[in-house]
Amino acid sequence: MKHVIFKRTMLIMSMLAILGILVYEARAIYHPPLVKGTHRTRTANADRLVRHLFSLTPTPDKVYYQDKVIVLMYHEVTKAPPDPGALKLSNFTKQLDEMKANGFHWITMKEYTDFILHKAKVPDNAVLMTFDDGYESFYTDTFPVLKKYRVPATNFLITSTISNPKHIGIPKLTWEQIEHMHAEGVDFYNHTNDQHAYGYSNVARTKEKPLLMAPVYSKKLGRMETEDEFKQRVYNDLDTADKKLFKHLHNDRNVLAFPYGGYTKETLEICRALGIDVTFTVKRGINSPGQTNGYRVNAGGIYNIPEVLVQYMKEGAPERPLPFAQGPNKAS
Repeated sequence: MKHVIFKRTMLIMSMLAILGILVYEARAIYHPPLVKGTHRTRTANADRLVRHLFSLTPTPDKVYYQDKVIVLMYHEVTKAPPDPGALKLSNFTKQLDEMKANGFHWITMKEYTDFILHKAKVPDNAVLMTFDDGYESFYTDTFPVLKKYRVPATNFLITSTISNPKHIGIPKLTWEQIEHMHAEGVDFYNHTNDQHAYGYSNVARTKEKPLLMAPVYSKKLGRMETEDEFKQRVYNDLDTADKKLFKHLHNDRNVLAFPYGGYTKETLEICRALGIDVTFTVKRGINSPGQTNGYRVNAGGIYNIPEVLVQYMKEGAPERPLPFAQGPNKAS
């Protein structure tokens, strides 16, 4: 009991120390010092203190968990993040360095699905790296780093946005880029064809839900969808996405990441009918054999601290939020 209290006390003290660092650094950013170079020195000192509090000495031979897999979730990873949901490439590289130094082992999607469906063996401290939405920067910025570190990865694609010149927003991948990366060992799977959005879930159009979660108001029909129409819409969309992926990549298995983590019992039944046996939510946790609707940990965002993420992974990815990491475990 005393050991547990001591451990919790140390964790709270560490969190308070990091909060102080973040406040101090924020003050320095908005009220920069007159002496040139001082902020860089302060930032370096803050980084060293964070490493001291959370990393101490790397433990490459330690086993944190066995016969389980932590799945990390990223969105855009780029040299110049356009918004808070994106992760700076240099920070991502630090994450990889920390994982490698502390004995984590990256696995492929095939290894993961065999583990989930057939109880196949995985390495101790196994980690699956996943990326959502198919941003162009995955090819230009992230892929070269993954290749350098020899990290297997999966990107979940919104297939209607691929090679689509009419797509509005952050640039997305082309099939040519995808095929190149796939030949180099990167996997690509289903993030829907065109259902990555919210819709009105009531006639008054005052409530919204992810499109894979419920019947929605149809502007074309001028009314709410029926339950059968909802199921057919979801079936058609997921089937279309998988057919596109097979056409370009000849995938031998179907895997889906739910947009916004939104799903229902009916959605899962549709997935199984389509042969999509493994799916992913955005709920935090660690995955064991049989967990076909898998947990994922949000490892992206500009506020992510690599040492904090790795410490959280060492603890087995408990369902509590990561302190000072990236806010809610949300996905787009």
